[in-house]
Amino acid sequence: MRVLIFSLCYLVSCYCIAYTYQPQFDSYGAKDGLSMNTINDVVSDNRGNLWIATQAGLNRFDGKHFTIFDTTNDQYGPSVKHIKKLHFGKQLWLIMRNDGLNLYHPETEIFESFNSKNSPLPDDIIDIHQDDQANLWVATKHNGLIYFSPSTRTILRHLTKNSHTVLPSEEINVLFNDKYNRLWLGTESGLASIELKHDKLHITPWGKGLQQISAIEQGSSNTLWVATEQQGLYLLDIDNESLTAIETEASLKNKAISTLKRDKFGTLWIGFRAHGLARFSFSNRRLHRFNSASENRYSINSPVITALWIDDEQQLWIGSQGGGLSKTFLDAQYFGHIHGFSFNNKNLGNMDVRAIVHDKKNNLWVGTATGVYIAPEYLQGSDSGFELFDPLNSRLAQSFISFIQIDQQGQIWIGTRGDGLFIYASNRKSYIHYLADSSDNSLPSNYLYSLFFDNQQTPWVTTKDNGIARYINVQQGFKTINKTTTPTQLPTNAITAMTQDEQDNYWLTSFTDGLIKMTSSGEITHFNLDSPTPLPKEHLFSVVTGTDNQLWIASNEGLLRFDVSTKSSQLFTDKDGLVDNTIYLLFADHAQQLWIGTTKGLTHLNPDTLKTTNYTDIDGLQDNEFNFNAATLGPNNTIYLGGINGFNHFNPSQLPKRQPPGKPIINEVRVLNQHKLLPNDANDSSHFSLQLSHEEDIFSLHYHSPNLHKAKRLIYEYRMIGLNDTWLRSSEEQKTYFTGLPPGQYIFQVRAIDINQNSSAIAQLAVSITPAPWRSSWAYALYFSLALIIISFLFYRKWWQYQRQSKLLKEIAQSEQRLQLALWGSGDEFWDWDITSSVATRANVFLKYPDKETELTQTMIASVHPEDLPTVSAVANSCINDKQDKFSITYRALDLHGDWIWVLNRGQIVERDSRGQGIRIAGTIKNIQQQKETEHQLRELNQDLETRVTARTQELQQRNDELKHTLDELKHTQGELLDKEKMAALGGLVASITHEVNTPIGISVTATSHLQESVNIFNQRYAQGEVSHEDFEQYQNEVAECCKLMLSNLERASRLIASFKKVSVDQSHEDIREFDLNAYLEEIFISLNPMLSRTPHTYQYQCPEQLIIRSTPGAFYQIISNLFNNSVAHAYPDERSGLLSLVVERDDDGITMTYKDDGCGMDESVQSQVFQPFFTTKRGKGGSGLGMNIVFNIVTQVLSGSIRIESTPGQGSTFIIKLPNNLLVEN
Repeated sequence: MRVLIFSLCYLVSCYCIAYTYQPQFDSYGAKDGLSMNTINDVVSDNRGNLWIATQAGLNRFDGKHFTIFDTTNDQYGPSVKHIKKLHFGKQLWLIMRNDGLNLYHPETEIFESFNSKNSPLPDDIIDIHQDDQANLWVATKHNGLIYFSPSTRTILRHLTKNSHTVLPSEEINVLFNDKYNRLWLGTESGLASIELKHDKLHITPWGKGLQQISAIEQGSSNTLWVATEQQGLYLLDIDNESLTAIETEASLKNKAISTLKRDKFGTLWIGFRAHGLARFSFSNRRLHRFNSASENRYSINSPVITALWIDDEQQLWIGSQGGGLSKTFLDAQYFGHIHGFSFNNKNLGNMDVRAIVHDKKNNLWVGTATGVYIAPEYLQGSDSGFELFDPLNSRLAQSFISFIQIDQQGQIWIGTRGDGLFIYASNRKSYIHYLADSSDNSLPSNYLYSLFFDNQQTPWVTTKDNGIARYINVQQGFKTINKTTTPTQLPTNAITAMTQDEQDNYWLTSFTDGLIKMTSSGEITHFNLDSPTPLPKEHLFSVVTGTDNQLWIASNEGLLRFDVSTKSSQLFTDKDGLVDNTIYLLFADHAQQLWIGTTKGLTHLNPDTLKTTNYTDIDGLQDNEFNFNAATLGPNNTIYLGGINGFNHFNPSQLPKRQPPGKPIINEVRVLNQHKLLPNDANDSSHFSLQLSHEEDIFSLHYHSPNLHKAKRLIYEYRMIGLNDTWLRSSEEQKTYFTGLPPGQYIFQVRAIDINQNSSAIAQLAVSITPAPWRSSWAYALYFSLALIIISFLFYRKWWQYQRQSKLLKEIAQSEQRLQLALWGSGDEFWDWDITSSVATRANVFLKYPDKETELTQTMIASVHPEDLPTVSAVANSCINDKQDKFSITYRALDLHGDWIWVLNRGQIVERDSRGQGIRIAGTIKNIQQQKETEHQLRELNQDLETRVTARTQELQQRNDELKHTLDELKHTQGELLDKEKMAALGGLVASITHEVNTPIGISVTATSHLQESVNIFNQRYAQGEVSHEDFEQYQNEVAECCKLMLSNLERASRLIASFKKVSVDQSHEDIREFDLNAYLEEIFISLNPMLSRTPHTYQYQCPEQLIIRSTPGAFYQIISNLFNNSVAHAYPDERSGLLSLVVERDDDGITMTYKDDGCGMDESVQSQVFQPFFTTKRGKGGSGLGMNIVFNIVTQVLSGSIRIESTPGQGSTFIIKLPNNLLVEN
């Protein structure tokens, strides 16, 4: 064992340490949302908002977010940007630069102006005070004191130096109302008080000789603090009528004071115009100045202090010039934070505090990550700070300290992580340094975790890598117990801490392997995840002995309560009230109350009630992260807790009681992204209800708690009673959105919850959403009636369809029977190939095929003549793969008798897959052997006839192609008509025009049926070779007449359905683009010319060149074509020729389109209905009544314009269309 004993030449100097609270400042600037970094004034209101006046507008702060009110594009904002001062009495008042006053109305967020233009007040105002009657005392620069009524905008009194109530000076610098409701005036020439008694003013001068008074603040009892520009600081004792100049080490004279503020501890905070911020304690007449360094959180950002304000939560707000806004939490001094800037010099050299202890001489020992520091405590009057404890020839100054403890002999035990153990005997000025070596009685490891004195005051050390060791004495050294020792053998060598219960059993915690019990005889019991009595967690740190045989154990996943008797355990986590689950520090104070230091703050736990109270760095903690073992109990029950940024010292009994959060305030409602005003008392009134229409079903509610200090630490929960009674977590932005809320009555509720799970009072707002007219009670009655009618109609239609379907099925069966008879009669073979499933279906077979057909290729090889096989294969491949739908081919095939005969195979693709490949094909095979045999004879005898037949065949083929094309177009038209008819099924609109739609469709269906029957008869006769020349001409005439009849009627139906489509759906389905209206008009009239040229009328139009607009071109085409069609159809009933004209002009308001005709004109009754849907003067004569309604909808809804009509019977009609400027595209 290596034992190093050195005599110390270390003289302990009595460096005094005064634990003076050194505040920490948080700063806000332009980068955080402020309008600028120069602050003129700061106040808070009764709604939890902080108001900040700057030269660039007014700022509001709710603890998280800044809102800027300026004059930019806002007639309701502050009258000017530069705001000199703020005052909050019954309302928030703004003193503007050279523009009088502004009054803020929170319910509308409107600023009302009071200046020389609209009131008798001057523009240059210095300070104000609002009394209990809501009247204002107004201090001016050169015009004395004004008593003003804002409600009547009249001056009630005006006090000057020359009035019968004499003022010390007409140049008033500051007004102050004390706690006895006296108004104090600080002027250039003295101090005075004003009291209004029985409607009489009493002015009393004070402080003779005072000049240039700049600030006044309430003192204790009946005293006032008075600050001046050049004479320093004074205390006025009103009872004794005495004025005392304040003398400090650094004189305050010639140091201009800008503002004063006294906190609840009696400390006076002083803001200087050029010398920063200072704190004055009257009890010891000490003045502490704060340096100005923006990078240091323990100093302020600027030496020029412009404003001080203390809010209801004891936060001191500091406004400065160029340094933005700073704040410090005054109640943080309850936690006594000692950090690297606590003293003028000799601060802790390392803020990572790992151990703390008091010795018998009341010295404070602090172990850090790099050495030990010592300081005497409770010696007042000095800020000497700490001295590094550095014994001669020791490595302690660079050591990472694990623990510092004092034994009964007063020896200081200092354990390290890597440098072994130091035992310092203060009375002999020497120390012993133990290091680990290979001897049996050596220190087991140089990496120590903790030191424990058992019930017999025997020292035990725990190590990182070699178990535990009991210290015997200097001669015998240590007795080690680890994983390899016998008979006592530990399950692990990593032991973090140990304690002893009432039965003298030792309990050891391990960071890797749970909890270990060791009896006094050396018997080991292990508790971990896999033990018979399992432990919930096994990564353990500290252990504390509680009452009733209970152990409290810190882990990285919560706090364990272990019952020594029953071996049962319970885990406490953040869900049970802890601030975090990773616990590094666990300490029991004199009352056995637990203090739990985590990585996110500090938790106080009452072991009896299990009630928790949480604290974080904003409450005054050194930081949110605490260190293992860094805790001790000092004199007067003072607790010391160390962490990564120094340590805290506090008395638990003196900590202020934690209050629940304030009731949230619903301060903003936005409906359809538009701000909606709330009354000022909407949050407190049970009668107010937010009324919303059915169209206002998208809205949001913003809320905040009147807790500036706790703002960032609060969470919010809300619910909408009537929709969901469950409380839901709000978003970080403290805003709740609702969309598509059904009509009804709701109550929105919101509450704030702090880190102690304390809930605020519930704020609520009634919300009423009215139903749409079509969802009202009478509308539902109408819907029920309509539904009954529709159901009856559907039932009838279903019955009719069933009857029709039965008839069709019967006809199909008969048709199939006729097909079978026709195939038998003609001798043709029918075939159907399903290529995907390799299934062939045949009827009336006369050719020979394989017994089992699985592939089309094999079937062709077996039944097609080898010479014809390539041709047949090519045709089949082209049909299947190249999207050729039909084919007809002659070739030689093998019949049932084994002979080769000529056949005609005609087929068609029935179905294709997604790639276009044919997957099903069908057709017929005709025996043309006899025909082939006679062809040669016919060819020789009828060469001339063959030529004519060829020509005739070509002509017939051409006409057949034309007929086929016509039939395809007819099918396409029928498909479009079916689609439009489906889309136009709009209930009541269809009922009014059923006859007009059914008539052309019925005619078309009749013509189609007749044509289909004619085609079938013609095809049958043609196939049998019985078609004569006269039959063919008659067939052509019938086809032409049917097509003409179908086309005219389908066009009529198409126009009618298209019109209904336009009136029934959104008018703007086209993409918006830029186009030249002049050029587009040319295209329109090119398309209209075929229609207009068939009339006797002439037309003309005018339009400026290069008239570029951004809109939907189709809308203009629809407007112009409908106007011209309307005139052609209705304006000339006598069929005389007329003149139709269109003039397009650009004016200041946009575009004007004037359309005229010289037709018959309209009377007033027609004019009043011309834009109504389905109104027409030619009902049954081709008029649908939709044309002008479509024009009206496009102009007013799509183009956001207007249309009006001017017409006199017999003198034509004029339509004037106005379109807005925003359609124009500027060059």
